[in-house]
This record gives sequence, structure tokens and C-alpha cells, in this order.
Amino acid sequence: MKNIYLIGDSIRFGAPHTSANNFLSPGYERCVREALRGKANVLGPEENCRFTQYTLRFLTKWAGAIPAAQIDVVHWNNGLWDVLRMYGDEPLNPIDVYASTLRRIHARIRLLFPNAKIVFALSTPVIEEKQSGDFRRVNSEIESYNEAAAGVMKELGVPVNDLYSLARGFDDSCYADATHFSERGCELIAAQVAKICMDQLDA
Repeated sequence: MKNIYLIGDSIRFGAPHTSANNFLSPGYERCVREALRGKANVLGPEENCRFTQYTLRFLTKWAGAIPAAQIDVVHWNNGLWDVLRMYGDEPLNPIDVYASTLRRIHARIRLLFPNAKIVFALSTPVIEEKQSGDFRRVNSEIESYNEAAAGVMKELGVPVNDLYSLARGFDDSCYADATHFSERGCELIAAQVAKICMDQLDA
């Protein structure tokens, strides 16, 4: 079977409760794995890939834990951490730094996963009125960062999975909190992730 590798933040990995060993949100990776059972192997780092510099720093470690040369598709996203405002500060990464680091990550993926096609996923929207005062994301800024990322990917010839537009149509039942998705939301996202990955395998 073909092999798909998913890189991404807690929207992919899932979000654990802070006070228990269970998950607030299952993340879409588990749902993609179920959707593609018997069709493709679905792998990913056993942690939250967080912001762009974190992904760049640990890509070599993650790739070294698997047969990276056997990966056929890498589906990747960064953004929700980069746009995060903490304690009233500016976004964690300025948009130009974000775009520059995306280019570096792309080059690193090309190096470490030499036989893989790459897909980049846009960051998903948040429920702004439920955001914490000390940890906030704003959809207008997510849209700006997504626009910057889409421009980078167009330059690099990387197809874009528009998860922002998909999740923009979700009602509150698809959210587990202001940022993460419920089981139903993860299933809907996973269906689009699975489809674009399989389309790449069939191309």
C-alpha cells in the first residue's frame, strides 16, 4: 500500500484535556487513518507539530523514525500557532517570517521525503467570541496568513487543501472548543484530507 504522512498542529494530532488523559478533540489524523484503512498507510509525528520553527527543527527527528523514502504523500500545515497572540502581544511569528519559514520547511520536506508529493493545508477558522483573553486568534489574521501561505505554495507548485473554507461552514457542534474540532468536525476535515491525498496518489 501507499504511505501518507501527516504533519500538523493539534487540529491534526488532537487536543488533550489538561486535567485528564483523554482528548478534548481527537484530531483529524485518526479519522483519516480510519477512512483510508486498507487503501493507504497513514502516519504522522506522535506530537503536536506547533509553529513553523518547531516543525523545521524537528522534521529530521520525525523523518528518522519512519522509512521516509517510502512516503508517497506528505500533507502538511502550520499556521494556528504562528498567528497566536499571547497576553496581548503581536502574533507569535510576523507574517513575513511565517512565509519565509514555510519555504524552508518545504525544502526540508523535499530533502527528507525525496519521493513524496506535498500538499499544504490552510489553517482552520476559530470561534472568536469564545477565545481566551490571554490566548487569542483572529479570523481576519488567519485569512491573511493563509493568503501568504497560498502565495508561497503557488510559487513552489504545491497544491493547497483549503480547510479554512471547509470549516468556515461548520456550526458550533463541529467544534470542541474555540479552536479544536469535535469528532464530527474531525471526520468532515478528514474526508477532505483523505480525498486530496488519494487524488495525489492517483495523479
